[in-house]
Amino acid sequence: MLVNWSNDWIQVVDNLNDVVIDDFDYENGILGQVTQKHCVKCIAVNQCWFANEKNKKPESMEYSLEQILNDSKNKIGLYHFNCHCQEIDILTPTEKDIKLICPEGKVGWLFRDKSDWIRRLGYEPNEKFVDYIKGLVIKNYCLGQYKINGISKYGVEIAVFIDIEGRGEEANRIFVAKSGWMVFSNGKLKCNTFLSGRT
Repeated sequence: MLVNWSNDWIQVVDNLNDVVIDDFDYENGILGQVTQKHCVKCIAVNQCWFANEKNKKPESMEYSLEQILNDSKNKIGLYHFNCHCQEIDILTPTEKDIKLICPEGKVGWLFRDKSDWIRRLGYEPNEKFVDYIKGLVIKNYCLGQYKINGISKYGVEIAVFIDIEGRGEEANRIFVAKSGWMVFSNGKLKCNTFLSGRT
């Protein structure tokens, strides 16, 4: 359940479309007849939660005065002419509200590709470290410490900024890293890569 009412977070809602990014498989993304009635962007963001700040929520369409005055048959919409999407204020999400989706193979790839880096931070590449990263991702997403990298048929791609506390020889140091995720509906995040780089 959400708590802490504020207009710092929004949910994009299209009351004429109940299709969300979660309805499509990860490999192919948004496909099919639904795209004849709704654009890919509107499906990708439908029912998703975003911090109400620039670069943290989908950009709305900027209409020129000429477009507004000369296009009387089209209705001004949030993302395009005749768009049904709206931004509604929601309660600020808490860590309990967020659900992570981790497709098969993501943890194995992390251990194969980043083990040396993980050990340099003073950790072992194991499930305990994965749980630590997951906790940081959830916490920092709720704090709005992320940015949108792009919107495509696969959804809204974000980089969540996480502070990893060093251990062992790296104790008392903080390593700022990025973790790559897709925003899914109603507080879900799907993992692209646990560690996508340092900042």
